Amino acid sequence: MRPCQNVGMTETNPTKPKQTRYRRTRVELDALRILAREAALRGEPLASIRARLDIPVPTLTVWARQDGYRQVDLAARAEAAEAAHTEADEIRQQADELWQMCEEMQDRPATGARRQVALARARTLALAEAGLLDAAEEEIAAVRRLARLLSFGRAGTGEMERFRTQAALRVREAGIRQALEAFSRVKARDAEEAAAREAAGLPPPPPPPPVAPWTKEQVDAFYAEIREKGRKRDDWAELLRLRRRQREAEEGA
Repeated sequence: MRPCQNVGMTETNPTKPKQTRYRRTRVELDALRILAREAALRGEPLASIRARLDIPVPTLTVWARQDGYRQVDLAARAEAAEAAHTEADEIRQQADELWQMCEEMQDRPATGARRQVALARARTLALAEAGLLDAAEEEIAAVRRLARLLSFGRAGTGEMERFRTQAALRVREAGIRQALEAFSRVKARDAEEAAAREAAGLPPPPPPPPVAPWTKEQVDAFYAEIREKGRKRDDWAELLRLRRRQREAEEGA
């Protein structure tokens, strides 16, 4: 006798569900592309970027070519940056020399913070005209805080400039007066010595030996020293010192 068979029933093998591969969204890809570019420009190797961010090799290769951070692109960019840096240094030096010549033609050149800002402006203009905009922005950033402080104090510039001019005039008048007094003392001393020699029956002293004329280098050095002293001169402090000496002389008298 045959065993019973269930008519109409078939045995089926269970199948596993199909695993779909996760695809990154456009936003995620754009973010990964930005991160990869920033890391490459910082110097991280592409293999490390690929492993860290889990980016397929073909995708990263295309991004590197399109965004310009392959090894050959980075080397060319570094070479261009070095050339631009050298050119910027030469332009800065030329601007400094030109500004120094302008200062030599001024009666009272700028000092301290104002001179730093003025130099930065001259360099910025020269770099911008040469097309080196990044270097020009660096010059602006270097003195931005200083320029802001000077701009804040410019509200009382007119009054302070009048006071500064008066202080400079008084200091110069005091210097001229001291020089005349010193000359008068030397002249009186020479007259006393001549009278004493004449009373003693001594001949007059021999004339001083002739002085050789200055060379051009000595003249340039002399005027350069005068300009440097004028640049570093603080009329306010000098006027205070003169006032202090005057009070001490009056109190001593």
